[in-house]
Amino acid sequence: MLENIRKRGTQTRALTLVVWHRLRQDGVRNLLRRGVEKLPAWRTRGQIRSTFDQEFGTDTDGVVPLWKLQIESPYREQGVRYQASAPDFIRAAIESLPIRPAEFTYVDIGSGKGRTLLVASEYPFRRVIGVEFSSELNAVATENIRRYRSPKRQCDDVSSVCADAANWEFPAENTIFFMYNPFGDAVLRRVLGNLRTSLTRHERDIYIIYSHPMFAHLLDDTDFLQRVDVPVEGAIYWHASQSPTPL
Repeated sequence: MLENIRKRGTQTRALTLVVWHRLRQDGVRNLLRRGVEKLPAWRTRGQIRSTFDQEFGTDTDGVVPLWKLQIESPYREQGVRYQASAPDFIRAAIESLPIRPAEFTYVDIGSGKGRTLLVASEYPFRRVIGVEFSSELNAVATENIRRYRSPKRQCDDVSSVCADAANWEFPAENTIFFMYNPFGDAVLRRVLGNLRTSLTRHERDIYIIYSHPMFAHLLDDTDFLQRVDVPVEGAIYWHASQSPTPL
């Protein structure tokens, strides 16, 4: 009897760990959807396209959990599902920054299907770059960039690269980084460490727009980033090559 109790306890702990990993990667909504995705009501809901995609003929909608993707990366377990950001939020975040876009490059770390890249191209950035570790999502983003034809577009140098953020080399120029909670704390620590090293080698101005900032305390604890108080959701950080007040 005691042996049976111990076995049940072990099974419960194992199940708890599996559920916890799925929640971190896919979220509650997609964990539930995984169990009922064959229901007609759920299929119909997934076919609804956003106004953005309807207007531009792109495919940036929806939520894509990692279990649906073939990802070859040692950091796969640290990844988080793709979920599209609202265009209005992206614009509000960019416009809240006291910058001249022409002096900055925009980089989305964990860019997925590339929606923020398309919206960012409405501003005259030097260039716009997406970094995505899923080759499948990167291919979708590349096609979206090709399809996107907006009269508001002011930046023509837009691209998406398939790479691990943990190992990607940062551009040595003024940069705005966008992150929609793209990975767990282990990868974020590595990214921040690499960014600090890069800034030591090439001093420049950077801003980080951190949407759904699950690990904001890691940025708060750095010695090279300053949190900026702006009227947008999420957290925004700043590092300057000089030391004026950002706002």
